[in-house]
Amino acid sequence: MKIVTYESLQAEHAWMIVADQLQQRNNMLAKGISHMERNATGLPMASRLMMLRYHLKMSVRQLTQEARQQRYSVQLDSQLAEQWRHVHQLLFLLRQIDTELGRATNESQTLRSWLESLEARVYRSALVHLN
Repeated sequence: MKIVTYESLQAEHAWMIVADQLQQRNNMLAKGISHMERNATGLPMASRLMMLRYHLKMSVRQLTQEARQQRYSVQLDSQLAEQWRHVHQLLFLLRQIDTELGRATNESQTLRSWLESLEARVYRSALVHLN
């Protein structure tokens, strides 16, 4: 039988928030790539966004695979610590993606105007809670 504690529920909630944010970035990058590919002048930025999206997907895949492998080898006492470590790794990845996306936005007026036209759905209060 699995033991559920308040701390494990908090960690699960944090994981859900970060995973949702990463999924949003993945979707936004996919749409941004499509938008930038419409113009020949946007192709270099589209390539940059493709690399960023690839980094996001592969990093999430690697971190999730590591977490699954450790789940079976870790003692019950340290499972919560491992769960929080995984959440913090995903949060660090989210910050990396946001930083690189910010740099790309500063370099491309087309990307900047497109991003400003999007309706942003960010759980700021939830992300602040994670910090």
